Amino acid sequence: MEQLIYTLLAYINNSLNKDINYYIAKSLLEHIHKIESFSLDSVAEACNVAPSTINRFCKRIGFKNFSNLRHSVSIPMEVSLNEKTESELNTKAFFNKLNENIEIIENIPLSDIDRIVNQIHQSRRIVILGFEKNQIQAMELQKKLFLLGKLCECDTNLFKQIDALSDLSEEDMIITISIQGNILSNHFPITEKLKTAKGKKLLITFSSELHKLDIFHEILQCGKIDNSSVSSYTLLRLFDVLIHRYQRFSEFN
Repeated sequence: MEQLIYTLLAYINNSLNKDINYYIAKSLLEHIHKIESFSLDSVAEACNVAPSTINRFCKRIGFKNFSNLRHSVSIPMEVSLNEKTESELNTKAFFNKLNENIEIIENIPLSDIDRIVNQIHQSRRIVILGFEKNQIQAMELQKKLFLLGKLCECDTNLFKQIDALSDLSEEDMIITISIQGNILSNHFPITEKLKTAKGKKLLITFSSELHKLDIFHEILQCGKIDNSSVSSYTLLRLFDVLIHRYQRFSEFN
């Protein structure tokens, strides 16, 4: 559900004109907690448009059709299938989780970090895919690399992210940030796009299950799935490590 909310909000925020698609996005947000029970006809009625218009809008924002969008809502907000919800994260628990993740980052072999840094340096074009609340961290990585002379692409709209994958070459690179892996489920078309996209593919995640997808050339597991509540801080630490090594690499090349 969370990714759908971000996608709809991004569509509204980036709409230059308040056209029919703007109002469909707005109506879907207003009925977000009912979408799972809606049929195509009922959501069309709620949005005051034809069913075919709803399906066209769904394709526009990255879904195959309304049924595909509706299935995406069943994924719990910020909760992986393997993760238990927490009623409250106190200060001690916060630091314990963060420290566990930082220890995982510190144990990543330096050779792995340097191989990824070299790939970033060599790539002609880099697309950074950030989902849900980690879109902000994706933009932070984009900014840090830009300050070192590497301009990357990082769109906040899911459907634009998907479009960006269509015209990449073998000289390019995709950096995908998916902490729990929900966005890589079959409910989202991003998985098929990633499979067929050219270029080197790096996944940054907390999930140990995503190795089975056989999509990515490199996978950086930088935290535990049970520690997803501190993912934002964990990513910033990982990016500091990557940027430090990238800076050193640039100085000697």
